[in-house]
Amino acid sequence: MKKLFILPAGILLFTLFVFLGYLSFGSHKFNGEVLQQPMKAAPIVLRANTGPIRLEDYRGKLVLLYFGYTSCPDVCPLSLANLKMALNELTPEEAAQIQVIFVSVDSARDTPESLGNYVKLFRDGFIGATGTREEIDLMTSAFGAKYKINPPDANGNYSVDHTSFTILIDRNGYYILKFPHGTPPLEMSEDLRYLIKNEIPVSAQILAGPTYTPVVCAVTLVPQYVQVGEWMYQHHCAQCHGAELAGNPAWQIPLEDGSHLPPPLDQTGSAWQYSEPDLLNLIKEGRNLDQPIHMPAFKSALADWEIQFIMTYMKSKWDVNQLNYQHGFMTLTPQATPTSQSTPLPPPTPATPSP
Repeated sequence: MKKLFILPAGILLFTLFVFLGYLSFGSHKFNGEVLQQPMKAAPIVLRANTGPIRLEDYRGKLVLLYFGYTSCPDVCPLSLANLKMALNELTPEEAAQIQVIFVSVDSARDTPESLGNYVKLFRDGFIGATGTREEIDLMTSAFGAKYKINPPDANGNYSVDHTSFTILIDRNGYYILKFPHGTPPLEMSEDLRYLIKNEIPVSAQILAGPTYTPVVCAVTLVPQYVQVGEWMYQHHCAQCHGAELAGNPAWQIPLEDGSHLPPPLDQTGSAWQYSEPDLLNLIKEGRNLDQPIHMPAFKSALADWEIQFIMTYMKSKWDVNQLNYQHGFMTLTPQATPTSQSTPLPPPTPATPSP
């Protein structure tokens, strides 16, 4: 007599949870271009007519960020008009969860006051801001945007070439996708409405691919190892990667010699995308030792078990999805999104991740 095999209720519920989670995250095809590796927005202060602002002031909201200038004859006003129409497609409650910030790269002519008046022509609640040339350069570089101020004519008038995509920053302060210039407002509103309703883990690269499977993380981080690892990190790694593992905000931008500034080692960086043996080897052997900015080799300074403790401390800063991914419980395969040909100045090539 055959025995009837019955799955425990808990397993059935978990399977249902996985299936529903996949349907929820995998059913939406994004109209904007999904970043293969989300970036943490740089903590840069700008100036608006209401006073200093920072992107982190708007945590909890979706931020649409656009670089331009008020004297722009066509691209900037069209982009802001499209953003207005995209928000008009949403309910008032949905639109209230989105903040549009127009950043002028032409601070010589655009004051915070004039910017405030300019953006109000499109929609109340839009913010216009600018900063010093150094602040603008740091911010555009951090987001892969470019601009060029052209020589003035005989009357002192000049134009500014600039990238024309709109940057989308999620509720947690991560740059996760961009809308190319000319993206229809209705398509933008579809993505915005989806992101308003769905909290998407950044470490899953906004779940753009079809193979995401949520798993309960089975990784155990021993508190004593974390504490010892933190002490070792502060003595061997913090000088370059920062006391809080935050790295340099411009770590993804290649320098002239092709090297990179120290990247974050917390959940905002890409260290979690490497396997445990790869991380161990990178720390032991170093990287780009022939360049001025490089990852030094620690094989003569740290034993393997000491490096393992440092990695345990790093993992204490990663979320459950990143831990799952690093330990092989989850596969991420982001969808490829065609690059728009309408962008006049393409962003720089993404840097190869480095721990």
